[in-house]
Amino acid sequence: MNKFKVFLHITVVVIFILCFLGTSGMLVENMKIPVGVGADIEKNSENAFYSIPLLVYSFKNANQVMSTTIIGSNGNLGHTIQNRQLKEGRKSVMGLNRVFLFSEESARSGIKNFLDIWVKNQATNDRALCAVCNGKAEDVFKYKGKEFSNAAEYIEGMIKNLREYNFFSMQYTAMDLIVRVDAEGRNVLLPYIELKNNSMETTGLAIFRGDVMVGKADMIETKIINILKENKVKGILTLQKDLRHYINCYAYSKRKVKCYREDGKYKFIIYLDIQGNMMSNELYSNLSSDYQVLKKYETDMKNYVEKKANESIKNIKCKYKTDVLDLGKVAIAKYGRGTGTDWNKVVCDSEIQVNVKFKVNTEGRGDY
Repeated sequence: MNKFKVFLHITVVVIFILCFLGTSGMLVENMKIPVGVGADIEKNSENAFYSIPLLVYSFKNANQVMSTTIIGSNGNLGHTIQNRQLKEGRKSVMGLNRVFLFSEESARSGIKNFLDIWVKNQATNDRALCAVCNGKAEDVFKYKGKEFSNAAEYIEGMIKNLREYNFFSMQYTAMDLIVRVDAEGRNVLLPYIELKNNSMETTGLAIFRGDVMVGKADMIETKIINILKENKVKGILTLQKDLRHYINCYAYSKRKVKCYREDGKYKFIIYLDIQGNMMSNELYSNLSSDYQVLKKYETDMKNYVEKKANESIKNIKCKYKTDVLDLGKVAIAKYGRGTGTDWNKVVCDSEIQVNVKFKVNTEGRGDY
């Protein structure tokens, strides 16, 4: 059923395109529709070797759609595209790509060149979602997920679902990336994808300073970074004593930041208002019937989030050395932009305080 919907969607789009091509139109069998665009790079001591894999829909006949990967490789990006086109026997219909995927090596080398080529093409879909992958984008595009026609569809669905349980935002489109990569007081964060045990999964966040990836946060830290950085996000918070004793809460987090400057030094206070609904409880006895137990749980969760937040802030300052939380943007809004300030350095040298308010809205059904 899913493949039929994909075929129907593609057919409608192709018909729409052909309606505007008039007498210069072409047969469907002579067209390719890129749905995934990748960026790979290999380096040696002297040169960089670029590769841009395309995951495309092609039409074998009027009733059959195939997904294939086409690769162009060369020593510079312009020649890489030229090299790929020498291998193509069908015209590409741009503007329907769903995913831009950077290999970690290409992300650590800088993504500005890729962005310039992709995004300056007016036919590019600037709503396509972006991510970083472990290994080569080419290999990730070869992944075949159940109930999905190709890896691009799988990645798109996976990124969209991240906001349901892990406090992710949805600001991972190509346009978001373009705006953030050069914006004063802001940095880029992208979902990080890996192939593990014959499956694909999101394993954290790729952290950028400018257009260069400088680190990767695992999923535990990613959840806390998202809570600290984003406003109005949702996900699951867990307190766990051991394998048998734990409590899960589906939480909604709101964030406000206040900024102060004194004698050239900045101080940021992040206020987190987290409210949640109980999902499961194997840790606290009489949680739903004893008010004091409920208050203890709320205090324990507040302390847990503050502790993890302070650990993440330490990593931000010492490990990533980057304004991961976009606090520079807050300072700019209050004190003005265009001063030439290195906000990564300023934020990492600033005092960052976190105040958490946690409240349980519902305790679920039954006696926990």
